[in-house]
Amino acid sequence: MRIQLPAGTIELSIPRDVHEPAPSSLELARLLDVRPGDAVLDLGCGSGLLAITAAVSGARRVVATDVAAGALAATRENARRNGVAELVEIRAGSWFAAVVPGERFEVIVATPPQTPGPRPEGPRYGGWDGADHLVSIAAAAPAYLTPRQGRLWLLAISLANPARLRQELTDRFRDVRIVRETERVFTAVEFEARQAGLMDHLLTLRAAGRSFFTNDAAGRYRFRNLFFRAARPDAASASPATPGRVIADGRDAAAGKS
Repeated sequence: MRIQLPAGTIELSIPRDVHEPAPSSLELARLLDVRPGDAVLDLGCGSGLLAITAAVSGARRVVATDVAAGALAATRENARRNGVAELVEIRAGSWFAAVVPGERFEVIVATPPQTPGPRPEGPRYGGWDGADHLVSIAAAAPAYLTPRQGRLWLLAISLANPARLRQELTDRFRDVRIVRETERVFTAVEFEARQAGLMDHLLTLRAAGRSFFTNDAAGRYRFRNLFFRAARPDAASASPATPGRVIADGRDAAAGKS
């Protein structure tokens, strides 16, 4: 897979046990504002798309984490393939558990699992309203970011209680923006195939103002991919990172290939 980025073209080899980057992940790679000399943390590295993007964009070092052995191997091989192996450090671990105490970064990036559901079901599950992993990362991130220059990038979907996520971000950061939005079409059949009763659950969340999506007369539904950038972290407000389990290849686990 060859991907054109502002910093140039990168090439990814993607094994069968690792998800191909979704269009939304490619969009996030093109939006990342990595500056020369930045240290970058990629939580749930998958095929290595965002870690390698950071490295070729001038990062002085990149830490790429995941719990899936296949994802770690793919990221290692793709970093070598793109000539940035010496810049990308591969670590096994869930969320911030792989970070050394006291380690700080200018950029943290994550696209965690975030499909809502009435009960746990598969690697895309993000809790009752879908926002559990997103909120957990947002709460802990300030403790791992440099005070004045630190930025957190999150790819969130409008199915997963974006109001809850935005509130968490504004509680922890002084500058929170949705940099871009894109649209993802889905059907009730697609989501019911993931979990029986999921579409009814989403409709219940929407009625409660905890999920946002539209539908038309033809039976097509649409949610939004939301590209959050949170800057100027308040380290004093950071919650301790809790050791959750990173879903294997969490990079593209957010409600399917968006």
